[in-house]
Amino acid sequence: MTERILLPNHLTAFREHLFCEEKSETTIEKYMRDVFSFFKFAAGRKVTKEMTVAYKQLLIEKNYAVRSINSMLAGVNSLLKFLAWDDCKVKS
Repeated sequence: MTERILLPNHLTAFREHLFCEEKSETTIEKYMRDVFSFFKFAAGRKVTKEMTVAYKQLLIEKNYAVRSINSMLAGVNSLLKFLAWDDCKVKS
């Protein structure tokens, strides 16, 4: 399996994908904000299931509401699906 490093061009391609899927500008901005937060968390490291679980745990520790966490994870999971990294997705 190739190393799954999240790169800026992944985010650019994901934004274009959302646009082509006819998502609203509000939805695109929300997803991109959430995905960028995950991008910063990943910090050039290999993306794994363990990493996404750790990110979810970080959101819990920051005392975000469950609804907010689920919303943030929806964007991240959508990105992971787009990249065909489905095995890294986390449950809400």
